[in-house]
Amino acid sequence: MEQRVLKIGLLGCGTISQFAHLPALMRARGIQLTAICDAGRDLLEAMGARANVRNLFTDYSQFLDQTDVEAVLIAVPDEFHFVLARQALEAGKHVLVEKPMGINSQECALLAEIVQGTGLKLQVGCMKRHDPGIVFAQQFIQERVGEVFSASAFYRDSLFRYDVQEAILPRVITSAQAIRPSKDPKTADRRHYSLVTHGAHVFDTLRFLAGNISGVTASLAEKFDQYSWHGLLHYEGGALGHFELSVKVNDDYVESYVVHGEHGSVDIRTFLPFYYRPSEVRAFDARTRQWHTPLGSDSNPYKNQIEAFARSVVENRPVNPDAADGWAAVQLLEAVEASVNCGRRVETGCLQTAG
Repeated sequence: MEQRVLKIGLLGCGTISQFAHLPALMRARGIQLTAICDAGRDLLEAMGARANVRNLFTDYSQFLDQTDVEAVLIAVPDEFHFVLARQALEAGKHVLVEKPMGINSQECALLAEIVQGTGLKLQVGCMKRHDPGIVFAQQFIQERVGEVFSASAFYRDSLFRYDVQEAILPRVITSAQAIRPSKDPKTADRRHYSLVTHGAHVFDTLRFLAGNISGVTASLAEKFDQYSWHGLLHYEGGALGHFELSVKVNDDYVESYVVHGEHGSVDIRTFLPFYYRPSEVRAFDARTRQWHTPLGSDSNPYKNQIEAFARSVVENRPVNPDAADGWAAVQLLEAVEASVNCGRRVETGCLQTAG
């Protein structure tokens, strides 16, 4: 029997769609890209031609009215995530929304409530949960490591990353007609933008690997327009962990995670996602005294997350990460900012289940 595919529309043709989402949609199994929406007609037509999609819309309401759009991938600036995701849900569409789910925990709480009320699916675009190395590590931790007592992350974005991306990615097409935030988030509050755009992935991955984080004590070094957050993480299960989030450094891009538990440990090295290279993992099982390393074949995490989303909708399975996870990640980002400002431990208030 022929497998049912999910008919999905793309909202937003900006940088992340051009680099990641549109190529993934064109290659993903189990989906059919049926429509594209963007306010910039010139950009919209260029992306439609690239993907061989003829149903092009500059009006979001008309786009949502299409019967051959069952789900929407929302790839627009952060401040529009909540209102456009809510509109899609109210139109009866499933949603895959870029991280963060909302710009504050109030938006996320309301969106999670709307999702629950509709019975539709909402998945947050933390594609690292669909990196095969991260998936292997999470399963190993769940099945072999036992109770976790330490889980830490180290993330350092490189000052030279844009040079790397320019060498490996196509040139970005822009449009004067595109709808932009009233203030450019990269310049209006560079510190907040740096924490959110990078930290959303880091803290979501930590929760996926080691469970809910109940509190954080954080400090910030801010010099020559560069930022380095360091902190102590308190997990609900009693484990502790550290994090470093530095944006940017005169060094290579670095992202790694270390988890220690009762019966083993896991070390993870994660690469720039546009390399399409799965994380390298070394997992130790103390009971057998053996190291385990999965095969690191090439894999596109953006493609993987879309395929996982389609399976969740078609087979009525839970999405990963879901709205509760998206809400918890934003609460944690807010706790880091609050802790930096007050100089003491701040509780996250997140009671949702990770994973």
